[in-house]
Amino acid sequence: MNDLDPRKAKWLKRKQLGRTQYLIRFGLIPWGAGLTVLFSIIEFLNTQQLSLVWVPIRIVLFFFVGFFVANASWMSMENRYEPSSRRP
Repeated sequence: MNDLDPRKAKWLKRKQLGRTQYLIRFGLIPWGAGLTVLFSIIEFLNTQQLSLVWVPIRIVLFFFVGFFVANASWMSMENRYEPSSRRP
């Protein structure tokens, strides 16, 4: 990859956040909160009511999804732009 590659520059900027902040900003919040809100809206539009029992279940489930998506993204970018740093 070229040092002037904008994707690499974007990755290096995001990497400076650290893994924990990256997982929170690009996984837990957008996926966890976003999907919880989306599915709650879909439920409300379909049933004209919101079952409060499902909201915490959605939060937990979608936060796990967000964690795994962001973690996979982190590892993918790390392997793509810094392949030697992950190998023993």
